[in-house]
Amino acid sequence: MTGQPTPAEASRALREVERRRGESLGSARDSRWVAIVFGVAVFALLAAPDFFGQGVESVVNVVFTAVVVLYAVLLRSRRGAALLGRRTRVRRDAVAPRFALWSRVVILAVMALGVVAAFLPHSSLSFPYARTIAGAVLGAVLILFGDRLQSGLASLAAGAERGRAGGLDGSS
Repeated sequence: MTGQPTPAEASRALREVERRRGESLGSARDSRWVAIVFGVAVFALLAAPDFFGQGVESVVNVVFTAVVVLYAVLLRSRRGAALLGRRTRVRRDAVAPRFALWSRVVILAVMALGVVAAFLPHSSLSFPYARTIAGAVLGAVLILFGDRLQSGLASLAAGAERGRAGGLDGSS
């Protein structure tokens, strides 16, 4: 045995590496209860001022921020990630740099829109309980499709890498 793999063996090994990379990206998802908690939190964040007045908005914002910070802290530790239902952690080099850049740009754009919207005067075109309806829709989307959204983002993160490199085995 020469120690040199044949082209067929090398191709098969590269496909196996790619399959395992896809599996690891696919398994880095939260439990179902996490989507439910965030769906209910988004609903409460948006609907609370409609039911309790504008005075409760700052309290709800602080509580929602605390939930998001707790989530981020739990993801940083092995036990916290296990509590959230994440079996694996995605290595940084498994995510395409282009995907990471565009995701950061989108997050910053959404944050900028939120800041701008916070300082805009409320228009007379708004209707009663509009925030409750928006909260119900966004919360339901998170609860019903949270797992699919995470899977889609994971496949985009992996697909951006494959699309840039043309596949690990050189084929397109």
